[in-house]
Amino acid sequence: MKMQKNYDLNFLIKYPFLNEAKEYVASLNIKLSEIQKHPIYSASLDLAAHRILDAAENKKTDFSDEFPEIVILSFPVARILANLTGNKRILNKFANAQAKQTFEFLKDEPGEILNKITDELNLNFSGDKIHFTNYLKLAASLAKYDERFKLSNRFISGGFVKIDPEDKSALIREAVKLKISEPIDTKNVPENFRDIAAKINAKISGGEELKVEQVDKDALPPCITSMLVSLSSGDVSHNSMFVLSTFFINLNLDIDNIVKIFSIFPKFNEQKTRYHIEFLAGTKSNTRYTCPSCATIKSYGLCPADCGVRHPLQYYESRMKETGKEVKEVKEVKEVLEK
Repeated sequence: MKMQKNYDLNFLIKYPFLNEAKEYVASLNIKLSEIQKHPIYSASLDLAAHRILDAAENKKTDFSDEFPEIVILSFPVARILANLTGNKRILNKFANAQAKQTFEFLKDEPGEILNKITDELNLNFSGDKIHFTNYLKLAASLAKYDERFKLSNRFISGGFVKIDPEDKSALIREAVKLKISEPIDTKNVPENFRDIAAKINAKISGGEELKVEQVDKDALPPCITSMLVSLSSGDVSHNSMFVLSTFFINLNLDIDNIVKIFSIFPKFNEQKTRYHIEFLAGTKSNTRYTCPSCATIKSYGLCPADCGVRHPLQYYESRMKETGKEVKEVKEVKEVLEK
C-alpha cells in the first residue's frame, strides 16, 4: 500500500510556489469547478481575492485565522485569478508581494532551506558567484532601477558574476517574482473564476459598472470586460478602442448607447467619440467596420484568457443563448462570424 506523504504545511504556506506545494494541492483531489460549492475549500476563493487586493495596496494578507489547507490552496487560485484579470500590473503586484514575503522568510532560514529554494528556482549559485546567463535573466529588471546590477558594472571572471549577500537576496526575490509571473493555461477555468477576476480588476482599476440597456453585461467576453475596465481607468490603447467600438457596432447598439459606454473614459470627449463611432459604423463613411477575430485580438495582446471561441461575437451569442435570451439582430452577428 502506498504511504501518504507528510507535508509541512507551515513551510508550504511560506513558499507556496514550490513543487511540493503543487503536489500537496493535487493531493487534495479537488477540481477547480468544485471549489466554489465545497463546504471547506470554497473559502480559498475569497482568500485568493484578498491576496490579490492586498497586494495591489501593498498590504500583507493576514492568514492567522485561516486553516493551513485553505491558505495553501488560495495561492494557485490567486495566480489563476490574477492571470484572468488580463491586467499585467495586477499580476506583477501579486508576484512582487509574494517575492517580498519569501525574502523576509529566508532571512531566518538555515542554509539547507535556502539551498532547497535556490535549487528549485534553478539559480545555480556557486558560492559568491552566479553564471552570467542566469544573472542577465534575473538582473534585467533590477538594472532598470539600480545601476549596480548592470552587467557592465559587475566583476566577471570565467563567465561568472561576483555577487555579495545583498545581491544574492535581490536575485532570489526576482527569481520568485518571475516564477509566479509565468503565464498559466486558463482555457478550462470555470466561468465563476472569470467573473471573480473581472470584479477584482474593476475594483483595483476603479472601473465603473457598465449600464447600457441594450447590452447584457454578463454575456460579454472576458476580453471586452477587460478592455472596459482599462477604458474606465484611462489606460486604454488605440486597438482596444477599435475593438470595443466595432464589437458594440456589430451588436447593433445605437450610436447614443455606444457613446454612453465610452463616457466612462476619464478623458472622454463626446464630439470626438461620436465622430469616431459614426465613422466606424459607416454613417460618415462608405465602410461599416467589423469587430476583429480572437486571433487578431490575441495579436494585439488584449486576450486575457482562451475562451475556446474564434470571435468575441460568437462568445456573446453563445452566452445569450445559454440564458434563453435573444441577441438583437442576430442576423448581422452571424454575417460577421461567417466572414
